Amino acid sequence: MSNADYNAKYDRRKSLRDKVETYWLEEPRRPAGSLDSSLKRHTTLLNRLKSSLLVGPADALIKEIDGLTLTKYLEEIAAAIVEGASKGKGDAEVAVDVIVHLHTRLTPNFLPLVLAPLTAALAPAPASKDGEKDDKERIARQRVILRIVAELGLISAWPEGIKKGAGEVGKILQTLMSNDPQYNNLPLPTTFLRSFGRTYLGPAPNTQEALADGVEELVPKEIQAKMRQLFVGYFEGASKTLIKGQHRLLEQDKRNHEAYIKSGEIFEDRQQAYEKMTKAVERLTAGVQSLSELLGLPMPALPTAASLAKSGLQIVEGQSSFTVREDGAVPGGIWDDDEERRFYEEILDLKQVVPASLLGLKEEKGSADGESGGSAETTAEADAKRKQDEEDIRRQLEQMEHAPDAGSQAVPMERAASDATAASPAVVSDPLPEEDEGPAPTDGAEDDGMQSGPAARLNVLFAALPEAVNREMIDKLAVEFASLNSKAARRRLVRFIGAVPKNRTDLLPHYARFVATLDPYMPDVGAGVLEILEEELRYLQRKRHVRELDSVRLKNVRFYGELAKFKVAKPYAILHVLKVFLDDFKFNIENIANLLENCGRFLLRYEGTAKTAKDMVELMRRKQSNSHLDQRHNVMLENAFYMCNPPERVVREVVQLSPMQSFIQHLLHDVLAKRTLDKVTKLLRKLHWEDQEVYDYLISSFTEVWEVRYSNIPFLAAMVYDLQKYHPEFSVIVVDQVMEDIRTGMEENIFKHNQRRIASIRYLGELYMYRVINATVIFDIFWSLISFGHGEGLPTPGRDSPIDSVDDFFRVRLVCTLLETCGACFDRGSSKRKLDQFLVVFQLYILCKSEIPMDVDFMLNDTFDVLRPKVQRLKTFAEAAAAVDTLLADQAQRIDDAASDDGSEDGDRSPVRDGDEEEDAAVAPTEDDPTLEEEQEDEVVLIREQRVKDEMDQEAEGDFDREFARMLTDTTDVRRAERKAAPIFDTAVPLIKKRHGQPTAHEASNAPSPQDNATGGMHFTLLSKKGNKQQLRNLDIPLDSAIAVNSMSHQQRNKAEQEQLKRLVLQNERRQEKSELLSIQEDARQKGIRLRFVPS
Repeated sequence: MSNADYNAKYDRRKSLRDKVETYWLEEPRRPAGSLDSSLKRHTTLLNRLKSSLLVGPADALIKEIDGLTLTKYLEEIAAAIVEGASKGKGDAEVAVDVIVHLHTRLTPNFLPLVLAPLTAALAPAPASKDGEKDDKERIARQRVILRIVAELGLISAWPEGIKKGAGEVGKILQTLMSNDPQYNNLPLPTTFLRSFGRTYLGPAPNTQEALADGVEELVPKEIQAKMRQLFVGYFEGASKTLIKGQHRLLEQDKRNHEAYIKSGEIFEDRQQAYEKMTKAVERLTAGVQSLSELLGLPMPALPTAASLAKSGLQIVEGQSSFTVREDGAVPGGIWDDDEERRFYEEILDLKQVVPASLLGLKEEKGSADGESGGSAETTAEADAKRKQDEEDIRRQLEQMEHAPDAGSQAVPMERAASDATAASPAVVSDPLPEEDEGPAPTDGAEDDGMQSGPAARLNVLFAALPEAVNREMIDKLAVEFASLNSKAARRRLVRFIGAVPKNRTDLLPHYARFVATLDPYMPDVGAGVLEILEEELRYLQRKRHVRELDSVRLKNVRFYGELAKFKVAKPYAILHVLKVFLDDFKFNIENIANLLENCGRFLLRYEGTAKTAKDMVELMRRKQSNSHLDQRHNVMLENAFYMCNPPERVVREVVQLSPMQSFIQHLLHDVLAKRTLDKVTKLLRKLHWEDQEVYDYLISSFTEVWEVRYSNIPFLAAMVYDLQKYHPEFSVIVVDQVMEDIRTGMEENIFKHNQRRIASIRYLGELYMYRVINATVIFDIFWSLISFGHGEGLPTPGRDSPIDSVDDFFRVRLVCTLLETCGACFDRGSSKRKLDQFLVVFQLYILCKSEIPMDVDFMLNDTFDVLRPKVQRLKTFAEAAAAVDTLLADQAQRIDDAASDDGSEDGDRSPVRDGDEEEDAAVAPTEDDPTLEEEQEDEVVLIREQRVKDEMDQEAEGDFDREFARMLTDTTDVRRAERKAAPIFDTAVPLIKKRHGQPTAHEASNAPSPQDNATGGMHFTLLSKKGNKQQLRNLDIPLDSAIAVNSMSHQQRNKAEQEQLKRLVLQNERRQEKSELLSIQEDARQKGIRLRFVPS
């Protein structure tokens, strides 16, 4: 209540208070004339007080009261006053005037009889089953009573005066507020503040308005202060309750969402509880908002979904799905580019190229003044019409949000048609009005009665219209049709355009531009086309279950969208079409998607439709999230949404390259080819390699091989080979980085990097082809591709790896790529044997995975056909496991044979080679080639890698491996030292000894000791040569000679080493066999089977 209202009512209240106070001290007033004391007249008065106490004006009741004695019916009158005040709606001031007048007649006993029941009627009601319904009726009744009691308190209705009356009103309000934990009585304090806030609470603290002259406060200031404190405390309590209620509502909403995700539905009791809580929070929010405005206090900050974002689904309240700028607009323009804008906005004005008479324009000069004079009125009417249209759509949208889907109802398109008709003054019920008949030569000509000349020209135009594929051709045809303008021609045009083939949706934008060009001067053409589309849409909605009509629906919706973008279809009409689709959402998903894809961007950014279209799209998103749609429909709606509202993307930052970097990039990306390889290599050699920046960029260019064309990878490897002669450290860094990239790819296993990994593995193979790396590196990569990430070195059925799952076949592609690149080189010698061993284990790796995809199977077949065309692929896991066991057994036997060897490697190599050694000689021609030794040592390690390892004895096995490696190293060093020692002639001659039946070195080591010889010496054979003739001479050397002692100690040392090696190998075999048995027992025990092995 403002100061102006207070000033306006001050005089009335002051006069009523003076009258009441006067008659508290005087005798009752007796009207002039005779008074009626009949029961009938008093009964009539009582009935009127009960029914019409709150109905003004009060003069009629006062006049009737002054004609009666009243004294005998004092209690009945008081009861009638209370009953009349409890009727609910009415004017409380009328009741106060009647009560004051009765006080002057019945003082001093009347007011106490009235106030007691009135204050009792304001007591809080007890709880009941129908609490909500009873509360509404009680509050409606107590509102009027509270206003009457508050008015009576201001006019000294209590004998003690206004201070007592204001205090009693405060007690009544305190009782209502304190006994209301749910704040059901909140409307009563709000009603009191609206009517008596300024009077009982005084001026607001932040206002400076002064009272008028002669106006003073009716309520003492100390009471005003107490009353304001009472209401402020009530507001704070209501605010806290509102915050708690809002918090519980958000949590309940979150739980409902989570329950819906888990079970697919929200149970009815949960939904009802949520709706009840929502209504309570909304009611409390409205009440607190009113108190905040009336008391001048800030509204409390309510919790939002962001404050509850902990885990699970986040509830976003009031947040739009649209990306908006600070000014609230959807970013982006209406059109994608300037060409599209010109197509839809730059429409040819026919009046500039066609005579006005052909366009049906008459009295142009006379109407010019009228148009200029009424332009302001027309603009105002247009604005009013646009606002009315927006209100209609907004009202329909609100109704649509709370209404169920109209699944089986007919489509109400008649209203849209009537709106479209009313929007254009020239369009009446007949789409081709008789008033506009075109030029005189064809005026009045019927459809089938056109003259032969114009009809033939029109047929030619219709034949050329489907071939018009640009703006110029469409505009030219529009000008040509304007020269043929007539009622019959327009009717034929409407039928022709309305019958566009359903599979020629490419014609719709051009046809829409054609209609838009004619529409300003021939509005019946646009109205006729829209009428055809509306009739067709009604039919399609009735046949919405018929899938054969999908192409027709697509054509209809897209034609609507094109006409909307040319503004031939009014914005509210196209929004109504979207509303119809949303009403029956599940059966119109494709229509909604097509409409939004076609004109959604326009509707969301056009000034007249932006707000309403945004609300409708938000409604579509909510229905989509609340409906169980298949993936195809979800994808369609998502694509449509992002088509009309594309997300903002950060512009990709272009890396600025220096001139030297640009030159290097140009050489590798643009110039590099087979015929320019030498040229590019020479240019790279001429660069400033000492410059660290140039050097670093060269390394990145040669290692980021995925930046180069895939077909140029071999040339890049060739350049690395050529450059290593001049910059050997460069090739080492490149190889190291490529291998690191391969290892990183296996560790991360990111799908988007798959093409990079393919390029890197191809690059590594090409580096081997150009002899930058040796076979050891390639085989290391082979084994790491099938073993990395698996605890036992190979995948095991039933055990998945986080970086190499059973359904991930990309490593198989990498292996096939590397085999196709360089696998053909491993076709002889030890390399062939190594590749055969790998292919066996590789097939086991493949069979440990799930079913092989068809494309991977084809790739494997191609790879095996190239490398091992005669080898049959293993089909089952059992076959592969048996093949691997056989392979491991062969390797173990080979180790045993090596352990039982008499040390033939201690001496020099025999000049005679077997077939494999002769083939290996092509790769490693010298006996002391370190590469060959490296491969041989790697072969032993490789065999050991393929053995099944047990995790139970890792520490002991590690100790053994370290001791075994140290022993081999020591033995190798000793043997190398012995080969370089003094030339003691202790070399056997196997060929000659074989001819003479002499034992081999191994047999000699097992033969009887030379000490047992009867002569007491050692037998030696001396080989001498005289000319071309070789001579053998037997010598007996005493046992105490230096050569005999040295020979005997050497033989004993070799025999001890062989025995030690054999013992270690046998111990390792026994330990591995025991580990395998324990592993089998453990696996069987996990499956519920108890095994016990009995030694044979």
